[in-house]
Amino acid sequence: MSFRTKASAVAIAAAMCTSLALPALASPAVSHAPIQVTGKQLKGGLLPTSSFLPGYRVLVADTSGNKLEHGVLFHISSMACFKFWSLIGTVGGFGDTAYANETVAAKSPSAPVQELFQQFVSQSASPHAAATLFGQIGAKYKSCRTASAKDGSGGTLKETVHSRTAERVGGHKSLLLTEYLTDSKVHGAPLVTVALWTLNGPDIYMINSQLETVHSPKPTLSSLMLKLMPRIRALK
Repeated sequence: MSFRTKASAVAIAAAMCTSLALPALASPAVSHAPIQVTGKQLKGGLLPTSSFLPGYRVLVADTSGNKLEHGVLFHISSMACFKFWSLIGTVGGFGDTAYANETVAAKSPSAPVQELFQQFVSQSASPHAAATLFGQIGAKYKSCRTASAKDGSGGTLKETVHSRTAERVGGHKSLLLTEYLTDSKVHGAPLVTVALWTLNGPDIYMINSQLETVHSPKPTLSSLMLKLMPRIRALK
């Protein structure tokens, strides 16, 4: 199995975890809460494939469905590092009320530029709840700078935070991460993913690029983020 296939399998398996989610917990209504939309509605606000690169297609897509979620399935502070790395930015269950997730890639393996892009939107019940979750995510990446797990073929997968930078995108608090993925049974350079997380009101956004034939995301993640945020805000 190729390294790229293994990495894609990890992402796809994580996306499928939502089918195993426990029943939602009841939650009291919040007065003066921001307008909430469902996961299916969030999906309609995601960037079209044409926003990334010509000839791209949707590889994996997932949403929280047509109802709002309540309660917490995953507690970040107590999660094992590799489980956190595998699930965050892929599924819900972190106290969010809705999410949408989509991964796009080139239709042709011979395309001149090869990147694997992922876009993710998580909606919380309030700006305060989103800010709290955003802070927990940043803190967990700091405490889990490395994470390891068996690859199923006798080797070990290792995720590493190579760099992290606090940024502002469109005036919004953001975190830029460069992540390395290696496999003890696969020689060569690590698989590099650059991920941009941004907090905007009750919503948390993430766009990442798995770099394959380029040295940095093209188009830039900040330019994509500035296109994605107003599309989601327009839904509300």
